[in-house]
Amino acid sequence: MIQSSRLSINAIGKIKKNWIREGINQYKKRMPDLIINEHKVFNINNIPVNNIIICLTEEGKSFSSIELTSLLLKFNNKKINFLIGGSDGVPTDIKEKSHLLLSLSPLTFPHELARLILIEQIYRVISISNNSPYHRA
Repeated sequence: MIQSSRLSINAIGKIKKNWIREGINQYKKRMPDLIINEHKVFNINNIPVNNIIICLTEEGKSFSSIELTSLLLKFNNKKINFLIGGSDGVPTDIKEKSHLLLSLSPLTFPHELARLILIEQIYRVISISNNSPYHRA
């Protein structure tokens, strides 16, 4: 089972669009233990060595929701940090230190919208791992 307390979203910049902030807050109410940090720049040294780092990037691997659930379950209760860059993406040196490069879609999304899509997918993954009816396969 995947628990939101093991997951965090670390993103560059603040959410400026109210409708995106409202969407994120709706999912945050369902997962109050999920940590969302906003940064000006990433400092990968602040992430503990035994944590899993997953960078969202356009050249990353795409997964179905069920495949992503299976992958996250394999991390055996380790903390998982999702990184979302700003308009310039995630720096190359951080991508190289990541355990996984993840693409949400072959389409390009603004970084604020990517955050909303990611939090929905995190909710979906948790629901799938808990056999909740939210995800209909």
